[in-house]
Amino acid sequence: MLLPSRLRASLKYALSPLLFRYPPFGLQPERLMVWLQTLERTANVPGAVVEIGCSVGGTAAVSHAFMRNLGIDKRYVALDTFGGFVDDQFTMDAGSGTPAKHRRIFSANSQRLTRRNLNRFGANAVQLVHADVVTVPLSELPAPVSACLIDVDLSGPVAAALAKLVPLMSPGGMVLVDDCGQGTTWNAREGYTEYIQAAGLKEEYLHGFGVVDIPDTGAAAAS
Repeated sequence: MLLPSRLRASLKYALSPLLFRYPPFGLQPERLMVWLQTLERTANVPGAVVEIGCSVGGTAAVSHAFMRNLGIDKRYVALDTFGGFVDDQFTMDAGSGTPAKHRRIFSANSQRLTRRNLNRFGANAVQLVHADVVTVPLSELPAPVSACLIDVDLSGPVAAALAKLVPLMSPGGMVLVDDCGQGTTWNAREGYTEYIQAAGLKEEYLHGFGVVDIPDTGAAAAS
């Protein structure tokens, strides 16, 4: 019998020092590499770093340490529901093939647990926003943004995140959307292509990421 999400979240919080001895990042190694390279590449681009869908904070902790070690002093903001998928958003993708068993994958979470993990790994400065990216007001998002990682798995939230974040990006910035590779059971790629086609942009993929590369208008003008 599956325990209720709140009870599982409480147990996970109590056991977190044992469960999370190291930062629990969910990105595949090659995509973590690309994300960290993006942080280095955009080091001189003005704006905050934003992570949409941070789970229990592992990627944010690793990214914060990477930036600190390289002397990249930027605001890092991570947004999540801290309770898994929104039901109607998941149901929409389940109708397009996302396995029903994935519905509760991230439900045993809480902002308190993620904050505890971040603090344990020295990422106290990472700011958490408890919200659904589909409904979050723009006033709760930083602007401008230099680099953005979108890892929300579902098509609707991906399209919504792109629609909200891309206009906030600085010239020379970059947005990466996880789970856009061929063969994945998630529908993030559908959300990515929906946005790209509506915006009249060109699809670009790198190691399973969907990419939105913001032109550096300053460099273009100089050339």
